[in-house]
Order: sequence, then structure tokens, then C-alpha cells
Amino acid sequence: MQNSQIARALETIATLMDIKDEPYYRVLSYRRAAESVVALGRPVHEIEDLKTLPHVGSTTAAVVHALSEDRTPQILADLLKEVPPGLVEITRLPGVGPRTAGRLWRELGITSIEELGELQEGTLASLKGFGNKSEERILRAARDYNPRERRMLMDEATALGEHLLGFLRSHVACERAEIAGSLRRGKETIGDLDLVAASRDQNTLADTFAEALFVDEILAHGPTKVFIKCGGAEVDLRIVAPEEFGSLLHHFTGGQAHNIALRERAVKMDLNISEYGLAKAGTGRYEPVATEEELYSRLGLAYIPPELREDTGELQAAEKGELPDLIEISDVRGDLHVHTNWSDGRETIETMAEAAIELGHEYLVFCDHSQSLKVANGLSSERLKEKLEAVRVADDKYPEIRLLCGSEVDILKDGVLDYEDALLAELDFVVASVHTSFRMGEDAMTDRIIRAMNNPYVRTIGHPTGRILNRRDPYGVDVSRLILEAKTTNTALELNAYPDRLDLAVPYVREAIDAGVRITIDTDAHDATALSFIKFGVTQARRAWVEKASVINCLPSKEFEGYLRREK
Repeated sequence: MQNSQIARALETIATLMDIKDEPYYRVLSYRRAAESVVALGRPVHEIEDLKTLPHVGSTTAAVVHALSEDRTPQILADLLKEVPPGLVEITRLPGVGPRTAGRLWRELGITSIEELGELQEGTLASLKGFGNKSEERILRAARDYNPRERRMLMDEATALGEHLLGFLRSHVACERAEIAGSLRRGKETIGDLDLVAASRDQNTLADTFAEALFVDEILAHGPTKVFIKCGGAEVDLRIVAPEEFGSLLHHFTGGQAHNIALRERAVKMDLNISEYGLAKAGTGRYEPVATEEELYSRLGLAYIPPELREDTGELQAAEKGELPDLIEISDVRGDLHVHTNWSDGRETIETMAEAAIELGHEYLVFCDHSQSLKVANGLSSERLKEKLEAVRVADDKYPEIRLLCGSEVDILKDGVLDYEDALLAELDFVVASVHTSFRMGEDAMTDRIIRAMNNPYVRTIGHPTGRILNRRDPYGVDVSRLILEAKTTNTALELNAYPDRLDLAVPYVREAIDAGVRITIDTDAHDATALSFIKFGVTQARRAWVEKASVINCLPSKEFEGYLRREK
């Protein structure tokens, strides 16, 4: 099995355990192991001692080893005997988690999405904790469900894409290879993968790719195109001569609207543009283009980064020389929202600090959960004060990085924060977030968050719409109102970089930046590995035309500390 397949199997084990209502710590151990496998930079079978991986103990190591050898671990076999496998698919419906799927099974005998969609109206609403609106939403999702529409998150797609890319680039017949399609543009979820390669020996490269061990099924195979299934995803590889690489890469990067707009521009210049290059209109004789830079230049445009290619004004900006100087990973100086084992994180303060130093961060803010979030081991006021002291001690221990103590403070249902202001004043940084009562209605939710924004100690609003990609829709909230209030109160809005959140979504980030509101790009990391997820947040920020001046944690350390000393 490839790493992505192993991670999915570990997630399935965790989901099945969660459906059975097993203890949270057992479920969490397999989810953590899955995250470690996804983040691993080389195949699992190359690891001599799997227990050296973060969050992989003896038990989970044995499971990972079995999966790497394409064997079904005993725990998975046992769970599949006890729990109908169709329940795992039910958890992919928006708003239906494993515990809910377990209740549907135990209380209604539901074992598949099809059976759920066939329920009579009123059956689900009659169960404790459900109502007419939640029933309507779940039944509609079940009846509209198409398993082919489930899309990969960015971490899964990136890991798979980089693995395939590494395979291509290592082959002697490959002169160049790149990821194309929606993954290259940084879309928040990915349906399938597109790869583009340049070679003088196309047949050999195509045959080698089609015969690779990672291929589950060959859907098409020719000298310039190989279409396969790999790790549950469809992968389309196109191979051309090196001098044709630029036009092919551009064509298969997309997006569709951008390519159409570019073709229309070319027509006005008496040119045709296609995957084969540029041709004088009406001749059909395409001249290959080796690089994307050359392609844009010949059309009178500055090079447009892939993340901007959505026909949202980038052609006009490129023509006028007004494209933004997009934020880069190297611009990010710190992470303002990470968790430790003081609440529901998996690592110590010290381990997270050392991982942040490895990434080159200048500062790191520990924001464990507040007291009301019992399920996440939220900190009482007394424990928060103890943690504050622990962070101060660690800060003295690591002169390479500034360690700060904050909190991810719950915004309670009435908009009041989960700690008294006197305690918030002692913290270095406060992230305020909603974690409960998601269905209170748009106006009430908006008022709730706005009240929190007006607290003088709240610096940023965490994951402002509460969505979890592939699992939970955003709660009702008027984000435009939040943006206006953020401007008024000098409150930042978070772009949460965790792959299943990426919240705020790109259109709202762009709206916020245009309104003069600054953002924070935070990982919400619960372990050291997840600190690297900052790259996914930066990708989304680039899609939203963000420059580093609009991002608080792009401030150098001294300027950031000056920012903290200033009142909102």
C-alpha cells in the first residue's frame, strides 16, 4: 500500500471505533497515526522502526506494518465484522459524524446511505437530538450523494501527487515533470490528479508509469497519455516533447474560465492558443511553447501564478502590471494558533517549540482550548495560569524562538467569552472561536461573533465559519458583516490552514483584504507534524490575492511584539 492508502485505512479504523462509541483516546490514537503517515516524506516500508514516527506506538505500529504489506490487520477485520462498512460512507455526508452514524445504526437499523435516503419523513426527527431541519438536511444529502464526487483534501492530494511526481522525475527518460490541474492551482479540495511530463522517449516513460506498483487500474495507455487509478484517485499523465511543455502545462493547469479568457485575448491578436502552442489564426500550424512565461509574454501579459488563474481579474491586472506580490511560505514568521497536550494536542510545549524552530519560525503562540470545551480537555482558569508559567519557562529555554501563551477561547452562545477579562489580559494572544450551538441561525450567530470581536483582548476570530470540508457545512453567519466589524474593531480573521478547514474560504479572504482587514494564517496544529500545514494556508491566501503586509504573522518578531503591546 502507498502512504495515502495506509492513512485512509487508519482513518477507517478510527471511524469504525468511533461509530462503536469506543473511548476517545483509542479513536484519537489511530487518527494521529494517520496524520503521521500522511506527513511522512518517504514510503512507510522504508521505515525500519515504525515506532519512531510521531504518535505511533507498538499497537499502531503493528497495524501500519500490516497495511504496508497489503495485509488486513486483525483490528480492522474485527471491526468490519462488528460494524457494517456502509456506516463509514454515511460519515461522509455533511453534518453526519461517526457518533451520529452509530445512532442511526443502533436506533433505526440504518447501514447504508441508500437506506438512510429511503427513510420516511419524520422518522429521523423523532429521535432525541434531531429536529425537522436537521432531518431535512441529512435526508437531502443522502438522496443527492454521489460517491464519485467526494474530493481529496489538500494534504492527501499533495502527498499522492508528490509521490507520483518523484517517481516520474527519477526516471532517466523524464526531462521535466510537474503537477497540473486543480492541485497546482491550490483548490481546497481535489477531484483527480493531472500530471504533465516532458520526454524525448515518451513511449518508455509512459510504459514505466503504467507498469508501476502504485497503479491499481489502467484506464487508458498510449505513448502520450496514461490514465490510471491509484490510491482511490484517478490520475491523468500527459507526456510531450520538452519544447511543447509550457503550453501543455498551462492548458492542463486551467482553470477553465481563465483558459477561455486567454483564448479570447489571443483571438483578438489574430492568434489561436491550445495545448499544442500558438498558431496564427486560421493556419492550424501550432508553434510549441517551452515555458508558461513565454506563453504569457507572447500574449502581452506578465506571468500569472497558477493560484490566480480563475478569471477573477488576473488578465487585466497582468496587462497593466498590477498583479499582487503574492505571499510566500518564507514570508510567514510564526504560527499564532497551536495546541499542546495541555488540552487536546498530542505534543508537549517543548516538542512543538523544537518543530517550529526546524521550520524557521521566529515565534509560536500556544492557544489551548478554554474551560467550557470539556471534550477537548479545556483548561480551567487555574490550569491556564499554570500553563502560562510553563510557557515562560520554555521561552527561556529556547532563545532561538519567542514562545508566547495565548488561548483559543470559546465564544459562548450569548457571545460572552469563556474566561474573565482579567485573565484574558494576562495572555499574550487570544483567538476566539465558536465550537458549539452551530444551528442558532445566521443573525444570532453573527451577533454572537461580533460581540466577541468587541472584546478588547480578542486578536483574531478562529475558523470563522466553522466548516469542515467533506464533513460539515459552514454554520449560518453573515461573513460580510463580520468583515465590517473586524475593520471597525481592528480584529483579524483567521485563515485556518488545517486541510479540512481552510476557513475563511478564499472569496471571503479576498473580501476581507479589500476591506482593509488583516488576517492570520494559522495551522491550528495539534501535533508537531501539522505545523507544516501552514503551506496550505499560504496557498489559499495566494488564491485570494493576499500580500504579506495583510498577514499579521508575517511581521518580524520585534514588530509582532510591538503589535501585541498595542491595544486593539
